[in-house]
Amino acid sequence: MAMMRLTAYERADRDDCLRLFDSNVPFFFAASERAEFTEFLDKLPGVYLVGRINGGLVAAGGHAPNGAQPGVWTLCWGMVERRRHRQGLGRALLEARLRLIAADPDAVAVTLSTSQHSTGFFEHLGFRVEKIVPQGFAADIDQYDLRLDRAELIARFG
Repeated sequence: MAMMRLTAYERADRDDCLRLFDSNVPFFFAASERAEFTEFLDKLPGVYLVGRINGGLVAAGGHAPNGAQPGVWTLCWGMVERRRHRQGLGRALLEARLRLIAADPDAVAVTLSTSQHSTGFFEHLGFRVEKIVPQGFAADIDQYDLRLDRAELIARFG
């Protein structure tokens, strides 16, 4: 398999990112979340990376400071093109983001909200579930809030 190349999101990536999102509806994202994702792309509160293989956009994900908690970073809108799941792309994207966060000496933790369909992926990499909100994203899509503390972040990615 070809190597994925990660670069910073640019405005020209917007339509490809929306196609990536659409490829994950309805199992991983609800169609109703598309407007929120579009607004996120238009305002970018932090770093957002896109991954390409042979020029085609196949993954995207970012991280931003959690404004309410100093030193806490939040992972934002991570996704892999649906037909490319289970090929290691999500892990490569996540590890790249966590290495960037681990380089911040003030980072104390990383948080994210995901669905029941992705929670195991994050738990396997050291995240722990802090809260579950049944149907928190949409009907049939529960919200799982997860956290990775600094010690685990540095041990794995620092």
